[in-house]
Amino acid sequence: MKWKFLVFMVLAAMFLAVGTGTALANCGSVTFSITPNSGPAGTSVNASGDGAMSDDSYSIYWDTVSGQPLYSGTTDNGGGFQATVTVPANATPGAHSIIFSGLDYSEDTVECPQTFTVTGATGNETVQQDAYTQARTTMPETGAFLLPAGLLAAAGTGLLLARRRNRP
Repeated sequence: MKWKFLVFMVLAAMFLAVGTGTALANCGSVTFSITPNSGPAGTSVNASGDGAMSDDSYSIYWDTVSGQPLYSGTTDNGGGFQATVTVPANATPGAHSIIFSGLDYSEDTVECPQTFTVTGATGNETVQQDAYTQARTTMPETGAFLLPAGLLAAAGTGLLLARRRNRP
């Protein structure tokens, strides 16, 4: 009976550790999203969210929370916010961060990054992404893909423990 309980606890701990990963690390109560999440330098990006401190100032930055922000504003009386920011014209192709910086409901400073991928095209060109890139950039990166591996590892551990227990 002790082994069954131990196996159950190991499985539960692994499920919680793997299944709770989020795309928005260190965001407290704040949710933050951007649309689109890829495009050439100079792209206009709609940034929005909620859960921030009501009627408080916030800023949106490119890559690092320092220097001149892309946008500064004030949240509404419910803690929501919306902004349109422009990807810097000198942004290099590849993955970058658009970062919300402000306070959450408990007045803790939060920095919520979202990934924006700069494509190699200029603002005057149209780029058709392939199906893999389109599907990949629209999926949240939660770490949920690790869940099956964690469950298999836990099941294997449970079977080994059960087998040892049944040996004469």
